[in-house]
Amino acid sequence: MKYSYEDLRKIVEEKIKELRRELEIYESMLRVLEKVNKTPEKGEYKKLKEDVITLKDSEDNIVATITVSPTKIKVVPLVKLDSEHRLIRSYLVKFLEEKKSSSIGKVVRYDIKSSDKYVSEIIIEGNFNEYFIVELEAAIMYIIDSTRKELSD
Repeated sequence: MKYSYEDLRKIVEEKIKELRRELEIYESMLRVLEKVNKTPEKGEYKKLKEDVITLKDSEDNIVATITVSPTKIKVVPLVKLDSEHRLIRSYLVKFLEEKKSSSIGKVVRYDIKSSDKYVSEIIIEGNFNEYFIVELEAAIMYIIDSTRKELSD
């Protein structure tokens, strides 16, 4: 099978695009981990106090805020997230459902609110710790980064 210069160039460019997307996801996960300084080990969780966390993209734009209290979390995306997107309906819902049966960072209930078919806020009630917050931040950033990449392709 022979490939022309243009065919090979397209293949390499697509691979570079794919790797850049993957790198951006890992960079956003690293930013989340660095915010917390370290992921607490099991049995080492600190009691959470009320706090507001801002999530930023790779260009340092604020893309979401997370208001955390010991029994309630409110996530407000500052970018448009389609409330019917597969990552909201499967990935995020599955993540929250799994936390309902978890002994660490237990979710009692959650509500994904939308306005004009976009997610306006996510309310999560339960018993939280730092580890759960790190996981939630990573999940939200993954969804935002992935949906943005889909729109740009």
